[in-house]
Amino acid sequence: MKAKTRGRPVLDSAAALTREKIVKAAVQIVDKDGLAALSMRHLGATLGVDPMAIYHYLPNKAALYDAIVEAVMADVDLEPRPGPTSGRTVPPIEQLRQMALSYRDALLAHPNALPVVATRPVRTPASLRPIERMLAAIASLGFTAQESIAFVDVCGHYIMGWAQTYAARLQGSELHDHGPMEVDELPPEEFPNLHRVMKEAPSDNPFAVEFDLGITAILNGLLAAAEKRTVSRKADRAQPAPWAPDAD
Repeated sequence: MKAKTRGRPVLDSAAALTREKIVKAAVQIVDKDGLAALSMRHLGATLGVDPMAIYHYLPNKAALYDAIVEAVMADVDLEPRPGPTSGRTVPPIEQLRQMALSYRDALLAHPNALPVVATRPVRTPASLRPIERMLAAIASLGFTAQESIAFVDVCGHYIMGWAQTYAARLQGSELHDHGPMEVDELPPEEFPNLHRVMKEAPSDNPFAVEFDLGITAILNGLLAAAEKRTVSRKADRAQPAPWAPDAD
């Protein structure tokens, strides 16, 4: 049944609304008009329902923000994809790389939602699944629980920071509208290396290349630490126990 409110047809919330429809509409509003445009009134008008009906599914703005984070995180691909030379088994480092790239792409698909994703705690099952998958890959490398959590944080902070910078440049943020660097005006005797790299490097270094360099450095560091730990454990096992009798 439909009711009339101020000339606008309003659907019966019990029959028309679902949590999924509300979250989808909220994400569309944020994608199109930004976070500032998101309100229960705007959301109700977009859905054609009384805004009060939304509170049955999402009791407050915080719950709505959590749902947006959940929707973004749900786009992260968690399935390892074998490469042409890796066979059916995907090494843990490659799994982490694939998830990092997928997380980056999920963030860039919703640049206006980045402030929410960056600041809201992840606490719903859907938003925690990528973290669970990363921890599973890290666990196979032999790291402690504290080290595993630290790596997830390091990787997540890098990807989020990169995505926010990239999105700001794409959207023409005033903070990034600084024009080209005037290297030619700098004295070369004081800035010789800056002059050299600016002449030799491409004028527009692709952000994807920069991202790949950063995530590769992080993953290589993780792999090196895992290999060092393995060597150390083998050396420990090779040492005789302190109580072992001397061999005659």
